[in-house]
Amino acid sequence: MNTKLNIDFGKTYVDWLKQNIEQYRLNDNTFRLTLPFLDRNNDYIEIYIIDNGDGTYHITDDGATINDLELGGFDFVNSNRRMYILEYIIASYGVTKTNNNELTVNCTSNDLPLKKHMLAQCMIKVSDMFYLSRSNVQSVFLDDVQKFLDVNDVRYVDNIYLTGKSKLTTHYDFAIARSKKSSERFIKVVNNMDLNSARNIIFAWNDTKDMRQHEAKLYTFIQNVDKKVSSDAIGALKEYNINPALWTDRDKYIIELTA
Repeated sequence: MNTKLNIDFGKTYVDWLKQNIEQYRLNDNTFRLTLPFLDRNNDYIEIYIIDNGDGTYHITDDGATINDLELGGFDFVNSNRRMYILEYIIASYGVTKTNNNELTVNCTSNDLPLKKHMLAQCMIKVSDMFYLSRSNVQSVFLDDVQKFLDVNDVRYVDNIYLTGKSKLTTHYDFAIARSKKSSERFIKVVNNMDLNSARNIIFAWNDTKDMRQHEAKLYTFIQNVDKKVSSDAIGALKEYNINPALWTDRDKYIIELTA
């Protein structure tokens, strides 16, 4: 049995928005709006509307969204992948990014509500880049490791596949050739290191290392920024002579990797 509800959900939502939007007049032509939408810090987002005096408006986040990410350690400048994702998001919402990291839109009085809404949604989406999906986070961390190797002139080959005793193939992110000072080195990039990940790495490494002509070394670059890494996992890697290179300690390994 269908029961007709006498509720105007659209009106209810609009009424809720009106009740929870705070507007402040900063000067003759600039207004600040606090909207009931949360960023990654659970703070209400704010936008600024500037009346150009000719029937057009300039709306901006004043750089707050991107600057907050960068303050949290999210680097756009040295990551092509992150910049690509950012540009894709802002283009999807018809938003422009200025050289000062402002997210902006321009509009007339007719499309001001729509443009304001699109900018707000864009701000939320960009802020959520801090919580990228696991696959994207892994890709971004891989990009960071590669930048680290490049900056320190480490000569490597990426995307290496080795076949072990079991005839199974294992992927390693980077390989550094044997030199007069050091044996062959391999790097595995790990975004989330737990005991299960450690077991998989140990098994794969034991399966492949004996197939190398010379004593090889494995380094696991582990993302440990803003997260706790399992001490049991670290201990397990060390038991099998695998080097757990925490990202915050990465500079300790420069000499070994460049040898």
